[in-house]
Amino acid sequence: EIGKGVNNFKVGDRVISNGNHAEFVLAPKNLVAKVPEQVPNDEAVFTVISSIGLQGIRLANPTLGETFVVSGLGLIGLITCQLLKANGCKVFGLDPDKEKCEMAESFGVKTLLLGDLDDPAKWCVENNNSLEVDGFIITANTSSNQPVDIAAKACRKRGRIVLVGVTGLNLKRDLFYKKELLFQVSC
Repeated sequence: EIGKGVNNFKVGDRVISNGNHAEFVLAPKNLVAKVPEQVPNDEAVFTVISSIGLQGIRLANPTLGETFVVSGLGLIGLITCQLLKANGCKVFGLDPDKEKCEMAESFGVKTLLLGDLDDPAKWCVENNNSLEVDGFIITANTSSNQPVDIAAKACRKRGRIVLVGVTGLNLKRDLFYKKELLFQVSC
C-alpha cells in the first residue's frame, strides 16, 4: 500500500528503505527510494550500508586530491574507501585483518596490516610524502582508543576525523588542541 501524501511511489515499485527489516514494513517516505530499473537487486541491497559510509564522507568534506585514511576495513570501511577514491582522494586503509587489507588493495587502496608496525600514524605520514593526512574516517568497531589516537597523530593541523564506527573515546586533549583537529561522530 501507499500512505496518504505519498505520490512518488506506486504499488509494485522496487524500493530500498532504511526502515525496519521485515517482509512488511511501515517506512517514512523520506527513508524510501526507488531502485532504478538498471540496478539489479544484488547491488541495490548495498544502498543503506553505502549511505552510512557516505554520511561520514559528507561530514569529513574531502576535496579532490586530499589524502584520507579509513580505519577499519569491514564492509562499511571498504565501501567508504571506494567512495573516497571515486571522489578523487588518495586513500589509505588500516585493519588488523590481512584479508580485508588485501581486498582494499585490490581496488587501489594502500593498506597497513595493524600489528605489523609500532607506529601506524608514522606509516600514514611516510606513505603520504612525509605529509600529515587531511582526514580520517574511522569505521572500526572496538572499545580501544587506538583508532582515534592514530588519527589525531597522523592528521595535519585542522585535519578532520569522523567516527562512523564505535571506538573508545578517551580523547587526548593535547593532540587535538595543538592541531585544532575537528572531530565529529556520524549518525
